[in-house]
Amino acid sequence: MDYRISDSEWPVMQILWEHGPLTQPQLMQQLSREWNKNTVHTFLTRLEKKGLVIIDKSCTPHQYQALVKREDCIYQEKQSFLNKVYQGSVGRLISSFLQDGDLSKEEIEDLRKILDRMDNP
Repeated sequence: MDYRISDSEWPVMQILWEHGPLTQPQLMQQLSREWNKNTVHTFLTRLEKKGLVIIDKSCTPHQYQALVKREDCIYQEKQSFLNKVYQGSVGRLISSFLQDGDLSKEEIEDLRKILDRMDNP
């Protein structure tokens, strides 16, 4: 299944994963910035059409709940980014981040341990 979530929809999904099911007013209280009621409704409707959110219309106000796991959406986002930017190469991704960032000795040691575990499963 395609779990494409727009950048604008991610905050809504994050709240539903953490606190759902929620009504729209409850969801709006959880959002960290001021959002227009119509905008939130549009995002929720879009997410339902994508099959990512279910709307319980049997109660008033309606309740919204995530239908997919956060981990599944994160995995798809990682794969999409990896394929789009690094042609699917995890090595290129890691090399790029390592060259661009300053790592502490602790972080370097953690990376060595991960690579050692991969060499010796």
